[in-house]
Amino acid sequence: MRRWFLIGGGLLLLLVLAGLGALGWAVQHAQRADLGWRPALAAPSFRADGPRVLIDEGHHNASTAGLGGRYFPFAKLLRADGFRVARGKGAFTAETLAGVDVLVIANASGAGKPQFMGINLPGAGDGDRGAPAFTAAEIAALRAWVEQGGGLLLVADHAPFGAAAAALGEAFGVTMHAGFTEIPDEVSDPLIFSRENGRLGEHAILAGGVGGKAIERVATYTGQSLDGPLEAIVLLRLPASAVDYVPAEPEFIEKPAGGAQGLAMAVGTGRVVVLGEAAMLTAQVYRGEYFGLNAPGHDNQQFALNILHWLSGGL
Repeated sequence: MRRWFLIGGGLLLLLVLAGLGALGWAVQHAQRADLGWRPALAAPSFRADGPRVLIDEGHHNASTAGLGGRYFPFAKLLRADGFRVARGKGAFTAETLAGVDVLVIANASGAGKPQFMGINLPGAGDGDRGAPAFTAAEIAALRAWVEQGGGLLLVADHAPFGAAAAALGEAFGVTMHAGFTEIPDEVSDPLIFSRENGRLGEHAILAGGVGGKAIERVATYTGQSLDGPLEAIVLLRLPASAVDYVPAEPEFIEKPAGGAQGLAMAVGTGRVVVLGEAAMLTAQVYRGEYFGLNAPGHDNQQFALNILHWLSGGL
């Protein structure tokens, strides 16, 4: 009896070790937040009472700020600069938005996707992620809050996130093309927006207020394209040759892309920035490759800080 008990225990141990090994392999090779990344800041912009930033986590967001979440490095950057960062779990109302200086919504969706430490898991819980992420009442509350002085950073990546945030974008005159953006005959992951290639606009966010450093080069990682109202300033300009691959049955449809991946505008006494790609503002790893704030050769960290300073009225 004891012999069979020992054999059974040994098999159980082997199964546990095999499971842990498989989990370790998955974590090593999956797209995930770079938890070891550290912001490169000489000193924080705010020593005390920095602007209050609320990062939305109440709308099936694929990018969240908790430990292991894909926007954990983004939140780390903001805290290092002196912003006061909180995580929002509920619906948007006048009450939940009261006292917030900047609201960040990143990759909200219409249905949940199981995750472990920011890594998507297969299995139950998959629904229509492209369904509207926000109710009409929430959109009305957000619009009113911005008009009264709030700063909104709305980030909606490639499909399905553009479709999920489309109604909120429309409330500010922004069209989300809800596909996967590429520039033919050019590496599109990352897409480069630089002074050299003429794809950076003219705006305080790009001119270099925080630390006096102008933005010369921004890298994005596929994402979707956007079009904005006449009053919007294009931050990240797409060339006329850019295309979007939009999900359809039975396959993707190629369409001309919108004119931008980044827009900024004043709305009432408030401000709005809309970005069509999420990874540019955080630090991630995929199969040993770094992308986002932890990759060399761009000004994405400065770009992220300038956006938050502009939205909070500091630029």
